[in-house]
Amino acid sequence: MNRLVRLTVAVAATALTLTSLGAVPAGATTSDHDSIIVATRFSDANGGQPQIVATTPQGGRLRVLTTGHQDSDPHMSPDGKRIVFQRCVDAFDCDNVGRTNIWVMNADGSHQHALTQCDASRCLGAFNPAFSPDGRWITFTEDLLDANGVNFNGVFVMRTDGTHPRRVTSNGPDNLPDLRPQFSPDGRSIVFNRETTDGDRLMTVHADGTGLRALLPGVDGFSASWSPDGRRIAFSLARHLAGGTTLDVATVRPDGTGLRVVTDSTDGTASFFPAWSPDGSRIVFTRGVPDGCALVVARPDGSRPKTLDIGAGCFLDANWGRAASG
Repeated sequence: MNRLVRLTVAVAATALTLTSLGAVPAGATTSDHDSIIVATRFSDANGGQPQIVATTPQGGRLRVLTTGHQDSDPHMSPDGKRIVFQRCVDAFDCDNVGRTNIWVMNADGSHQHALTQCDASRCLGAFNPAFSPDGRWITFTEDLLDANGVNFNGVFVMRTDGTHPRRVTSNGPDNLPDLRPQFSPDGRSIVFNRETTDGDRLMTVHADGTGLRALLPGVDGFSASWSPDGRRIAFSLARHLAGGTTLDVATVRPDGTGLRVVTDSTDGTASFFPAWSPDGSRIVFTRGVPDGCALVVARPDGSRPKTLDIGAGCFLDANWGRAASG
């Protein structure tokens, strides 16, 4: 099982236990009828292997877009025509380095092809892809060996055809990784989480690699998502209490002020992996349920939650994008 899938499974298990690179121009709000939610599904029907699926904000019909591999972390292009994701081709060999790469496909699951070519010779794996707001770039994380064979993990950006890769961050030689980068709406900054020995820390950095800073020092947070208007960042908040670890969805301003916890895990139900709707009026996130992990749509303050009825399984890594037109 590769590193990111291992992380995803670990978070899911916790839930069950708890039971400028170019800005996108401002546009009209997006209704349920012209938006799509893509996610990773773990299901016994697929042999327990993660696959990419798509549904609507109302739930109901579920479309399976990939199968037969370990696929996760889908992210839709701004025009809704493509989905970038990470894939380990051989589902039984994902523990070995160099097996996980960034792939892209059409929104209907067709024309799947690799954008990175990690093979363990120098690149040990590429993970966590996300489009820039103008659709011209992809940010991702990569384990890359230097000339002396030392692993320097970090956040990278590349063109959407896989060319012109460029490093944005480095966490030092053989250190714990940087994960799950996401662009700001103006394309000038990237938010990501940096693993440490005592949890994850949310970080922001300019897209050119300057201005690195901790968003919430001392707070264990991961899997961040920038609101379309740029005013808030939603993320998964882990709190380590005497009775155990709780997972909630929280939001914060990009300057680190105004922290708000918008879900309540005191009932033993974990909530995590948030993403914004294209118009910023709602969020989607994963919530632990007795028989898996469900997707929930709610307002950004956590009110009016609705669990999507899309069948059995564990649904993670949701991304809410515009449906392609034409």
